[in-house]
Amino acid sequence: MKMRIIAGAVALAGLMGGAAAMAQVPANIAAALKEIGPRIETPKTTALYAPMIEVEPYKGIVVNREISYGRDPKNTLDIFTSAVPGRGKPVLIFVSGGGFVSNSKVMGAGPFYNNVPLWAVKNGMVGINVTYRLAPANKWPSGIQDMRALVLWARDHAAAYGGDPNKIFLWGHSAGAGHVADYGGHPELYGAKTPEVSGLILSSGPGYALKPGPAASPYYGTNDAAELTARSALPGLVQGKTPIFLNTAELDPPNAKPVSDELNAALCKAGRCPTYIGALPGASHISETFAVGTPDESLSGPVLKFIRGVK
Repeated sequence: MKMRIIAGAVALAGLMGGAAAMAQVPANIAAALKEIGPRIETPKTTALYAPMIEVEPYKGIVVNREISYGRDPKNTLDIFTSAVPGRGKPVLIFVSGGGFVSNSKVMGAGPFYNNVPLWAVKNGMVGINVTYRLAPANKWPSGIQDMRALVLWARDHAAAYGGDPNKIFLWGHSAGAGHVADYGGHPELYGAKTPEVSGLILSSGPGYALKPGPAASPYYGTNDAAELTARSALPGLVQGKTPIFLNTAELDPPNAKPVSDELNAALCKAGRCPTYIGALPGASHISETFAVGTPDESLSGPVLKFIRGVK
């Protein structure tokens, strides 16, 4: 089966329904990102995108912060809803990264990652940001346990905020994508046959088929090939039925694209190709999610199309 790899602006514009002008990284920002290169460069990327993000108080939007979804102090979420909540809206849960050893719903005094649930509400959804337990104190499968607790909380409480408990989407970025993928790939660890969500969105994850490397991950906690294979998300994702959106960025660190290519190939071989953007043109590891809620809809546009397309 042909792999649905989207490698350039023309194909990306097709995902956006022809809205090519809104789909691409603006030329001046693309030039600045290219100068930064494939590095994790948060301060400079913040300076590029922060001026385009609305800051609190948000007009017509209600934010409830630091809600507990589990037993650990790090198991907290912020939920964004319309001031007129309505009902039956998709619920988008954003799980940010941090190399498994750090994580934040709000980065310093800036607008990130408030921008993601804010964007969700403005596009007819309920938006949720989360924190989770961290390595090295908490190793695999703590992330799977936290994602499951989070999903159960959303299923129990979504209706009270205008959401549909049967239409929950998990969006993970970087290490957050690792946790989301592990949750999707190991339903047997929480007594389910399939993840209890409508879709998995995986942006620039660190690895879905785990392999030994120069040093053991502080989260996966082993460099043993057999143990890493058993902990890999890829086999379970391939065997599952949950729709998957998968992407990397053109200026991601060099390891990001090969691991996503591998997952895409495995899914396609099984007859269930994901929606795959193989290298988001002009975007970097940091910019792809910082751009959400700005005129740079290079990632948010296809993600929105994916969510709206899941029945």
